[in-house]
Amino acid sequence: MFTLIESKLEIAKAQRKLESAIRRDFKQRATKNIGYPGGTTFDASVFTDGTYWYWSSDHKGKDVANPRRLNWFGLFNAEGGLQISVEINTAYEGRNDQVAGFFARDNTTGSIYLLHSGRVGGGTKGVGKSAFLAWSDQRPVDIVDSSGGVREGVLVMPIDGIAASRSAVRYVDIIARFKLAVRAGDIETHEFQRKKKELDDFYSEARGRRKGRRSAEIDYLSRHGDVVDALNSWRTSEPLPKGGRIVKNVLIDMGVAVGRDLVEVFEVKTSTARSDVYCAIGQLMVHGTAAGCRRAIVLPHKEAIAADLKDALQRLRIELLKFKLDEQKATIF
Repeated sequence: MFTLIESKLEIAKAQRKLESAIRRDFKQRATKNIGYPGGTTFDASVFTDGTYWYWSSDHKGKDVANPRRLNWFGLFNAEGGLQISVEINTAYEGRNDQVAGFFARDNTTGSIYLLHSGRVGGGTKGVGKSAFLAWSDQRPVDIVDSSGGVREGVLVMPIDGIAASRSAVRYVDIIARFKLAVRAGDIETHEFQRKKKELDDFYSEARGRRKGRRSAEIDYLSRHGDVVDALNSWRTSEPLPKGGRIVKNVLIDMGVAVGRDLVEVFEVKTSTARSDVYCAIGQLMVHGTAAGCRRAIVLPHKEAIAADLKDALQRLRIELLKFKLDEQKATIF
């Protein structure tokens, strides 16, 4: 479970740590004009790694209706001005759903994360939260506030730790590619609209129901997407069955489909905690229903798995794969 950070002092502390983590990874500085619909911020001093950029500033005062700390991210252009890929601005205090960014604490590990509502803007028809989540296979987590209310958010990055910004740049890249896909008309296809409806139905059902220790060095939770990407590369390095294609959706991390039949299904968990393994077994058995379906669970290589859980995987014919994670990439074996 995640808890929303609402205290003014805690939010300010989290923001400072966030900026420090990004500056550590984005070592270059550049003075740039940042354009956005309706205006330009001139001569902004941005941090960059040469591929991505980050800029932050206060946005408050008597004339500001919704005071917030600005956290802007985008793709870096050495020759000209910059465009914002995503704003993950945060409120100074309390819960404010009009501001897309916020901080939350993982109650299991105590780690604090920057999260984003998934609301993607840009003024282009088709750019929006629901379409973005369906296209990108991002999975929001539930965040509980001090009143017991729930807010959804996509994990962007931990506010500290080794390579903390790694998951943030991946998120920026996904959003940039989504906007290109919208302009190319990719979300107008029947297949995409079906996938979007599945996601809408899934989260509608989830909303209706509402009334651990991990690595000290590399944050596994925010790097889930890197592991899924590595799993994709690992599986496609070998021939797929005839007519087979890689599929992903809100219900499974990855699978191989032939026609409408799911003949392989993979589920990634970022810990070997009993509850995570139970969950993966359930997902694999529910969705891997085709005769002879290959079912596989992917777990971190450094974490031991309980003997009875290992026995259960063998009994259910669920393949056990491991992943290794470093600062730059994930590896499946």
